[in-house]
Amino acid sequence: MGIEFKHGGRTWRTDTPEEAIALRRQLVDEDRDAIRAAIAAGEDPSNYEDQIWTPDLVVDLLKASGRNQKEFLRVLFEKTEIPSQDVLKKLKLDSEMSLAGVLSGLSKTLKKLDLKPWDLYTAQIRWDAKGKTRSFRLSRRFRGAAQELGWPDEWI
Repeated sequence: MGIEFKHGGRTWRTDTPEEAIALRRQLVDEDRDAIRAAIAAGEDPSNYEDQIWTPDLVVDLLKASGRNQKEFLRVLFEKTEIPSQDVLKKLKLDSEMSLAGVLSGLSKTLKKLDLKPWDLYTAQIRWDAKGKTRSFRLSRRFRGAAQELGWPDEWI
């Protein structure tokens, strides 16, 4: 029985699940290499971000993630950028340390998929007279691939 999956707007076919996993890892590595080359050349890497997240990869991440990790992604999905204090409230966490645990679990899941946290989201720190504010932003392509799947609305 053949395996078929989509990546980078193309359909790929393999004979075994093992071949599909190996091919997808190779394709993701090639995408990352293109992003690194773009950055080194001074280009905008967001043009290449589209090649990383596909609906299939989003499903793999969601299936492998725990409840808190999925809820973190849902919260990031709701806004373009969200401060960590708002994330704490929405997730009903009592501290930044608790949030760090959620992010650690998500990082471990991403690692199993041969991805890095910055492939999925970015964290930005701003300083002002009141102190430090950390905010999160979800990858534009993850958001698009998740929307194709109807996530999170159709998954609840």
